[in-house]
Amino acid sequence: MNNNEPDKIPWKNRIVLGLFSGLVYAGIMAAFDYASDLPFHEVKFVFSTLIFGTFMAIATRWMVKKKKK
Repeated sequence: MNNNEPDKIPWKNRIVLGLFSGLVYAGIMAAFDYASDLPFHEVKFVFSTLIFGTFMAIATRWMVKKKKK
């Protein structure tokens, strides 16, 4: 492997990382809603998990590329 080529993160690891971080974020947001006496919304929970998880997976890949340079 060339030293200028970034390490590759396997898709499975990126998906697991994204889902885990998305679930943690959505769980914290649901806890804040619960503390504020707001009802739990499943759609909001799933949407937050997917959006934040996707962002974290992309950000992780970007950081690996940047770190390798």
